[in-house]
Amino acid sequence: NIIAAFQGHHSAPWTITYRGFCNNVWKLCIPFGIPTIAAINVIAGPENPMITLFFAVFCAIEIMSQELHKWSHMTKSETPFWVNTLQDLGISIGRVPHAKHHIAPYDGNYCIVSGLCNEALDKSGFFRWMEHRIYDWNGVESNAWKLDPELRARTLRGDYSLPL
Repeated sequence: NIIAAFQGHHSAPWTITYRGFCNNVWKLCIPFGIPTIAAINVIAGPENPMITLFFAVFCAIEIMSQELHKWSHMTKSETPFWVNTLQDLGISIGRVPHAKHHIAPYDGNYCIVSGLCNEALDKSGFFRWMEHRIYDWNGVESNAWKLDPELRARTLRGDYSLPL
């Protein structure tokens, strides 16, 4: 399943670099592919082409997010020049910023497209707050809590921000 593969990626992050393009992105084509864009086009109607365009670009970037993520695990010599340029400009997530996400207990830096929102989301405690809501709703604990009991205790006290 998708979650198991994602969690496995944390224990062996380099394995993503062995996947070909289609193998890497196909699972995201199911929720974000052509049927979704067609449905949005029908819902938005012909009088709102910019809505369809916005969601088409959003879905395309979401599908490509796994490839952008893969490139953040590859060396500069393994990626095309233009990928390195996108990373250097901060348009896609770079190697160093993404490496922070792979430090146990894996409690921050979740944004894998550009990383632009990581600092704000981590400082605000957004993901800790979400984990707390999910725990209250269904009793399932964050995997980060299992690795860091102090993080769990802080979150359950309502102290959501991460020390940066």
